[in-house]
Amino acid sequence: MARIRVKYITGALREHHDRILEALQLLYKALEARDAEALHNLVKFAQGFVDACHHSVEEFILFHGAVRGGFPYEGGPIQVMACEHGVGRFLARRMEELYLAWRSGDENAFAELLDAARLYADHIAQHIDKENGVLFPMLEANVHEVESSKTVEDVERENRHEEWLKTLEEVRRRLGA
Repeated sequence: MARIRVKYITGALREHHDRILEALQLLYKALEARDAEALHNLVKFAQGFVDACHHSVEEFILFHGAVRGGFPYEGGPIQVMACEHGVGRFLARRMEELYLAWRSGDENAFAELLDAARLYADHIAQHIDKENGVLFPMLEANVHEVESSKTVEDVERENRHEEWLKTLEEVRRRLGA
């Protein structure tokens, strides 16, 4: 078991948040341009980086460690954030379904994709604000270390963190952003 400082974890997560917010801006640009390749990569980024990598660090290291260390789960901000992760997963799956329908020739699916992407972007941006502004400062003040069987770097490596950041850079270049 590794003992990890909460401020180290939240620092890494805030860096993730910066990349995620950048991806949300690129998502709007890709939708405006109707750039199928960029949209595909950003939907996959939502699933692979935001959910599999970033949310895994939060759920399996930070949240789990804080709860095991005595921070309340039920009825508290960790439960709210975990539930919001589920909403993000649903919206990312919905975007993928609509993207595939659009690419298969269903032009009506693009309008639905626009709506789903806007919901996703709004949801994730608000979620990040809550974590950065409320939950992380609360945990930093009350839980100084957590125990975990994995480090932040372990989870990032397992979930291709660096590859996702390269994908984001490729999308940025593709869209001229």
